[in-house]
Amino acid sequence: MATTNGIFGSQTFGSSTGTSGCTNDGKVWAEERTNVFVAETFDGLTAEIAKGEGKHLASLATMMGVPVKQHSEFFALAQERYEELARAGDTSPAAIIKALSDAMVGHRVLAQVVLTK
Repeated sequence: MATTNGIFGSQTFGSSTGTSGCTNDGKVWAEERTNVFVAETFDGLTAEIAKGEGKHLASLATMMGVPVKQHSEFFALAQERYEELARAGDTSPAAIIKALSDAMVGHRVLAQVVLTK
């Protein structure tokens, strides 16, 4: 892969022209950064989500654009959604992010975070 990228410049070209999923507004990068964070901190994060508090959960809230003054509402929502996912048997990083994003859309306060993104 490195040889191909070096010879053809496809990665450089794709990143600079937006053809490899990159955008100038940083939205794709922010989403990918969140995905990586959840995957890398999964054990600690899921324990904190189950408790409804913690530094990893606060970091996730910030990455998802939740203002600090609304973190407590996000924590409660995350705890509620995690319990639903655990009962359903799907607590993968992707499932957690999707469940939280979907839940924020329907939340009376956190919906504003989603709408302003």
